[in-house]
Amino acid sequence: EESGMTPHLHSALKEFQDRTSAGAGLAKVPNVRWSDIGGLEHVKREILDTIQLPMQHPELFAKGLKQRSGILLYGPPGTGKTLIAKAVATECSLNFISVKGPELLNMYIGESEKNVRDVFERARNAKPCVLFFDEMDSVAPKRGQGSDSGGVMDRVVSQLLTELDGVNDSADVFVIGATNRPDLVDTALTRPGRLDRLVYLGVSATREAQLKIVQALTRKFLLAKDVNLAKVVERCSFNFTGADFYAMCSDAMLHALKRKIAEVDQVVKNRRKDGEDEKVSARSVLDSMDPERLNVRVSMEDFEVARNRLTPSLSKEELDHYRQLQRQYELNKKR
Repeated sequence: EESGMTPHLHSALKEFQDRTSAGAGLAKVPNVRWSDIGGLEHVKREILDTIQLPMQHPELFAKGLKQRSGILLYGPPGTGKTLIAKAVATECSLNFISVKGPELLNMYIGESEKNVRDVFERARNAKPCVLFFDEMDSVAPKRGQGSDSGGVMDRVVSQLLTELDGVNDSADVFVIGATNRPDLVDTALTRPGRLDRLVYLGVSATREAQLKIVQALTRKFLLAKDVNLAKVVERCSFNFTGADFYAMCSDAMLHALKRKIAEVDQVVKNRRKDGEDEKVSARSVLDSMDPERLNVRVSMEDFEVARNRLTPSLSKEELDHYRQLQRQYELNKKR
């Protein structure tokens, strides 16, 4: 609490800041924790090294140690790029501004470049802040492409590079980009001092890693006694993304919920059939049921039904393509 500020005044000020931030398009600190993300330990460490170190030891960077200005997360869709960027902001108590690349593009001359300048200005005004660019390949494609009529995208990329260079002078503004197609991104974007730390987010390659994802996704579920999450993931292929596991767990919960609804409907039908009460309703049955019976417990069968319905969003061929890209970038990093 600030010196001399009463609790009521402090609360009012915080409410005003929250409303002002929302009106200006500035996100509050997001509410996504590491516990919401299963696995990806190497990714968490690498990102925190890039962001926490300058915050915890600013004196090192004041003495000339160059700060990495940004991170580029790349890999297949559905692997948690946006989620992990939000978690970093939460765990480091940073504001979070999220921008989808196409949102910055405007048909009018000069407007797209202005949008790029404006979003960086918003980040500076909201610092300490994470500025997250999703679909980075759409706002920073390789320059000199014949399809760029009038060189509009070239100018947008140049403006973005200028702003990234300027971020080094703005302490506590951290830029994270995300793309499913790093091969389409202009190479100047990943030069030293810009988004020079490339971090790959792929699919889980071990049962242990898959289990961590499912455990994180189901940590608030009520699980039936027959549920063995290790056995659930044993039957999942290794091209399941985080989004696929999310879909499976959500579908399992939905299946359990439908079963509970069917159970209540059956009680209503039985009571009406037995002549107990012709006006009996689902609401009255729910109100009269024991609280324990009202709990929706997800069973092993629910998980099996959900898994059998799920088609992985990533083919084996697509996964091989991304792994090849990862090897290529890892090789370039060592040079």
